[in-house]
Amino acid sequence: MQQRARTGSPDLVLADIRKSFGGVHALRGATLECWRGEIHGFVGENGAGKSTLVKILSGALPADAGEMSLDGKQLRLRSPADARRAGIGTVFQELSLIADLSVAQNLFYGIEPSVHAGRIGVRALRAAARSALAAYGFSSIQPDRLVSELRLAERQIVEVVKVLIREPEVLILDEATSALLPEQVQWLFGTVKEFAESGGIVIFISHRLAEIEALCDHVTVLRTGKDVGHGAIAEMPEDTVVELMLGRKIERFFPHSERAGRVRPDQVVCEVQDFGSPPRLHDIDLSIRRGEIIGIGGLQGQGQADLFFALYGVRPSTGRLVVDGKVVRLRKPGDALAAGIALVPEDRTSEGLCLSLSVRDNVSLGNLGSISNASLIRPEQEQRLVRSAIDSLRIVLEDPRQEANSLSGGNQQKVLLGRVLARKPSLLLMYDATRGVDVGTKTEIYHLMHEQCEAGVGILFYSTDTAELVNLADQVVVLHDGTVRARLSGADLTEERIIAAAVGGRRREAVA
Repeated sequence: MQQRARTGSPDLVLADIRKSFGGVHALRGATLECWRGEIHGFVGENGAGKSTLVKILSGALPADAGEMSLDGKQLRLRSPADARRAGIGTVFQELSLIADLSVAQNLFYGIEPSVHAGRIGVRALRAAARSALAAYGFSSIQPDRLVSELRLAERQIVEVVKVLIREPEVLILDEATSALLPEQVQWLFGTVKEFAESGGIVIFISHRLAEIEALCDHVTVLRTGKDVGHGAIAEMPEDTVVELMLGRKIERFFPHSERAGRVRPDQVVCEVQDFGSPPRLHDIDLSIRRGEIIGIGGLQGQGQADLFFALYGVRPSTGRLVVDGKVVRLRKPGDALAAGIALVPEDRTSEGLCLSLSVRDNVSLGNLGSISNASLIRPEQEQRLVRSAIDSLRIVLEDPRQEANSLSGGNQQKVLLGRVLARKPSLLLMYDATRGVDVGTKTEIYHLMHEQCEAGVGILFYSTDTAELVNLADQVVVLHDGTVRARLSGADLTEERIIAAAVGGRRREAVA
């Protein structure tokens, strides 16, 4: 991307920002400088302090020390309302939408059109929401739908539109692309560029470094609560950014795999025949061997979620399912767990963890059978279970009793993985398990997947990142319109072929 020239003093300044939570120093003098008209990338590992700094700039948290200014005026933000009045709009990584309200109610929450004596004009609200969504090219999202009924990508779009219609001067996007389809990412990029070209300031946070390179003019790297490097994108190649983020070199991003050595051809852990989940999913045939990773590709919304939820007993299914040589009938998730099937869901905050509970409780809840006797939890066994999960996944925390909500996104994902893997499943379902986590945590998850394969686990792995599918899976099954469009492996397993099959290429069965 062509770098925009910086002239004069920075328009947005965060200087020597400090914040501690008890004895934990989240920010240790963080600094960020941005100019109008530029898109500024902001990167760092989960736990580096990015979200804390964003919350301070958004008025959601007070800083312990430091100064902030916009256009030369000091910012004193005591609440999110103060930040909005100052012209700061934030799309948070953990969406702020209210699930039980409609799309229209969420879009205009707090700025609803009134008709008389402060009463909300329902028709005017609906019309305003329809107009706003149409203006950004999303007429397909109905204003009257409850947010709880939307897919994650649709919720992300509503969150972005909600911020944009308030016409901020500073737009903060915290992992705003992590749930979006490729064409939706391109829409967001175009919208962000227009915003910057009109004189706005954009702070763009993403763990997808390719997006930072493609979109941003400058980048700042945060590590352990401090700015450890910043500069123009052209002067900050990806290897340099990763080294600054981690404080070390990564020798190999994707783990090296001797696939023939870990896959056990004669040991089928799971086989599905004519499998479906009406009305969306149908005619699925899959065979997963011990030590094998089967990737699931395709454009989002083509039946991938239906497949995973049906295999976990969340949705009704048809056809034949055999796990470890036994025919399995799934009526509920408990049936799947009893058969040795475990799921890492798409959204850890609403489908995976109880964020208000402790790390210990989150790990224990999924494994009560192994740590209890006569309905009573055995403390020593629970402690061993939790400690094993923390140590094996290198979860960064102060104490197992702290709330899961207090952890970074990457460490929350590790807690979820720790609970799931403690069950020692035969078949592990992983649905976009690296979404929204940092480079270091992604690498750990990749290696963890291969460790599970070496232990004889079969993995069904869906990812919106085709590079992950190509580098991790032994075979990729591309879904289109609820059924198998292509099977790719060996020399056929490339990003180009996955994308071609996903967008409607010829039906293809290619197996090396």
